[in-house]
Amino acid sequence: MSTYGIDLGTTYSCIARLDANGNPEVIRNNEDDSNTVASVVFFENENNVIVGQAAKENVETDGERVVQFVKREIGKRDARTYEFDGKTYTPVEISALILTRLKNLVEAQGGTIEDVVITVPAYFGLEERSATRQAGELAGLHVLSLINEPTAAALSYCARQFQEDRTILVYDLGGGTFDVTVLKMSMAQNDSGRDVQKITVLATDGDDLLGGKDWDDKLYNHILRACCDENGLTPEEVEAETRQDIRSKVEEAKRKLSKKQSAKVRIDVNGSRTEIVIKRADFEQMTSDLVAKTMNFVDATLEKIPAAAIDTVLLVGGSTYMPMIINAVEEKFPGKVQQHDPDQAVAKGAAIYASMLVEEVDSPSAADDENSADEKISRPEQLTSKFTVEDQTPRSFGPGVVDMNGAKHKYVLENFIKIGEKMPAVFTKTYYPLEDNQELVRLRAFENISTDDTLIPSVDEDGNPQATDPAHKVKLLGELIVNLPPNTSRDTPIKVTFKVDASGVHVEAVNTKTDEIFETFLRTESDIDVERSAVHQLRISSD
Repeated sequence: MSTYGIDLGTTYSCIARLDANGNPEVIRNNEDDSNTVASVVFFENENNVIVGQAAKENVETDGERVVQFVKREIGKRDARTYEFDGKTYTPVEISALILTRLKNLVEAQGGTIEDVVITVPAYFGLEERSATRQAGELAGLHVLSLINEPTAAALSYCARQFQEDRTILVYDLGGGTFDVTVLKMSMAQNDSGRDVQKITVLATDGDDLLGGKDWDDKLYNHILRACCDENGLTPEEVEAETRQDIRSKVEEAKRKLSKKQSAKVRIDVNGSRTEIVIKRADFEQMTSDLVAKTMNFVDATLEKIPAAAIDTVLLVGGSTYMPMIINAVEEKFPGKVQQHDPDQAVAKGAAIYASMLVEEVDSPSAADDENSADEKISRPEQLTSKFTVEDQTPRSFGPGVVDMNGAKHKYVLENFIKIGEKMPAVFTKTYYPLEDNQELVRLRAFENISTDDTLIPSVDEDGNPQATDPAHKVKLLGELIVNLPPNTSRDTPIKVTFKVDASGVHVEAVNTKTDEIFETFLRTESDIDVERSAVHQLRISSD
């Protein structure tokens, strides 16, 4: 098979495919004797870049040349860049190196990759999704689509033990992100009239800056303070090498505490050997606020669907191995909690989804349907054709326009497509130039987390809309330049369409008098002309 699913993780990544019998399997990382690849990049020199466990082992000795946790930065406007040997790397380029390593795993075992689906946190916005897709393309992959991580995990679960009409809550705590999603599993008929297993996303919530790394940071600070207390030092007096040594041993200590009541950590502190004993109870106490934060998201998600009764809870993500997580979720959902391939379920589900998409594009012909049942049994499509997925929009989307109603005109955001709608979602509305003889329109596209029909964004001192608004997490995604012919009147209809799917947002504007279509969407502020003259806007008609 040349179709793969990739779980691009904050701390570890994984790649999977369907075998000859249509069952999902993870591609083994023989070099590291693991089913995953550490999402760590070590820039040894200008001619050698190392990805994986070997890179992670250099955190202690060459930490300044190691990049970790880049998933937390991908698509973020304030993300840092990294410079090594005179070359600058963005989070997208770092992520592409990790994806290339996964691609090389397949090729080293005689395989080829033609199409992939990459997973993303359900709570990722457009910019994070677009950046993830870009990283895949930069790695030489054909990205069929993106899929939300909890949805992928549910697909993997359904492939193993589908039970009709069940409501599942996916608690997905990875290395750097957290999602909670409620899904409905049921039987339905597809477009061909065949009975299939349907997965419908009912509600989702989460935080793309909450994950196992936050537990690591708490444990790191605890060990650092203990080392200082033992040696009569302040944190500022601890050498950088010692700090890196502590950081490198945090994950191992955390793993031990998942199996034992205590763990010992030996650290060389400025030349002195120090032994720190960490009790599981202390670790759980110092991170109880993080556990509570995840459960608050669980409660918020359940409030969106008060009538839903949860039948099964799936624990997904490597961080769910921690007993404190298992106990907290079990306390809320007694007898309903299952751990289902926490490290591999997302990649396996993505592999199933990738094959589903390929099957849709290249479905069997009528002649194929005449083949014997024995020939069909070994076809991977026999698994993927049993599923259909109905996911939700992760944000609300729409344009910024001028509202002409009332004595004072105001700039508003109209939410065409609201958070939680079925994907793909499409909405079209007609607007008009603000003035006669307008030369162009700057159609700005926004995302936010509000379910209101309209929002009034924050503005600067000149009355121009700001790119971000923290109250509703409003983000300016970019703008579409619509050039207008001479003598265009203000009653010229401009039809605006937004389309949202798992991969992102497509914006289109049509001058209905000339039928000219505009689709070139500028996605970054640096591409957008900083001049925001009001005469370049669209208006909601009040004529």
